[in-house]
Amino acid sequence: MTSALAEPLAVVCALAGAGSYAIASVTQQQAASRLGSSVAVDPAVLVRLARKRRWLAGLVAVLAGYALQAAALGLGRLVVVEPVFPTGLLFALLLAARAEGRRLRHSEWTAAVAAVAGMAIFLIAAEPSGGHSQAGPGVLALAAGAAVGVGAAVILVAFRVTAAHRALALSIGGGIGAGVTDALTKTVVTLPGHLKLGVFADPRLYLLAVVGLMTFTMQQNAYRAAGLAASLPAFAVLEPVVGSLLGLFIYHERVGTGPLRIAIEAVAVLAALWGIARLAKSVIAVSTRLAAAAPPADRVA
Repeated sequence: MTSALAEPLAVVCALAGAGSYAIASVTQQQAASRLGSSVAVDPAVLVRLARKRRWLAGLVAVLAGYALQAAALGLGRLVVVEPVFPTGLLFALLLAARAEGRRLRHSEWTAAVAAVAGMAIFLIAAEPSGGHSQAGPGVLALAAGAAVGVGAAVILVAFRVTAAHRALALSIGGGIGAGVTDALTKTVVTLPGHLKLGVFADPRLYLLAVVGLMTFTMQQNAYRAAGLAASLPAFAVLEPVVGSLLGLFIYHERVGTGPLRIAIEAVAVLAALWGIARLAKSVIAVSTRLAAAAPPADRVA
């Protein structure tokens, strides 16, 4: 296939992958929100959700998203493909609003576009290049330890706040964990090439398993706490931000410099952070109104 055709096809695959993730997010959030529990953060949430057909259907969509995004990365350059991935946030919010029988308000659209466009502009302006294909166990262990530490802190916060704020807190921890998971994955996927079965003796594989499981558990607990507008934006933006920073410091990748480029990157990050905060504020207000109007028996701790 010629390069002229490869990159457009890569973008199509990336969009399809983002759509698959959107379907998975909406489906799994609907299943998780119906999962009653007396605790703010349920460590066994994955075991309980695995009994739900709707959630398992979402898991199929997750696997499809992985396959499509892997195909996109194989066909196109990261600088072209990766900024497409956060469009799944828009798809997911649109699907969630439809499932709830309402339309996204103008302010929600504006915030969602700011979050996605800010991330996309940052990645395009940064133009990552160079770097190594692997990182050592020591530095990856430090990153994993930091992710676990942040996750523990976020969980402690989650026990002290309302459901909507809990979803936001858990999605922040989950997004950071997802970025670290990406950094671990970058090394782990290359290990079988030269270690063969020795990959099972490599500690980086188990660091990936621990951080990945923690991240997925926090994400599902965030889905259980509140709607996607509270639980998804921070996750969707923090994952590529953290992953990119780890690429710079751990994998020694390079980004374009210069005053204008740095200014564009700073504005893009601020726009993304504003979008996240605005969406969270909106859904917290809606959740508060719904909780006040609901009968006591319908409220979930």
